[in-house]
Amino acid sequence: MGKSLFEYASERQNKSYEEEKDAQVNSKNESQKYDEKTIKEQVNKYSKFSQEDLKKELFSKVGEQKEKGQFNFADLASRIEGIKPMLTSEQIKNLDNLLNQIK
Repeated sequence: MGKSLFEYASERQNKSYEEEKDAQVNSKNESQKYDEKTIKEQVNKYSKFSQEDLKKELFSKVGEQKEKGQFNFADLASRIEGIKPMLTSEQIKNLDNLLNQIK
């Protein structure tokens, strides 16, 4: 299979300064830095959720961001495109369905 979530997060954390600045300019939502500890905490938290609970949490977070005017669908879709090569065709189909639901 592809890279683990931790490997992907580590790569994102190791982006060059210039790439990070560009990402911040292109996405006002990305104001928080994620370190390995934070990512592990999030993985541990969400690994205990059922698929239905994960969807509820996702829709809740998206709803909050939309209300605050912070939701950037294009940025989310772009990030998902970047991880698709690491996913199975079923995972890609599920992600595409989720994207269509939150659009």
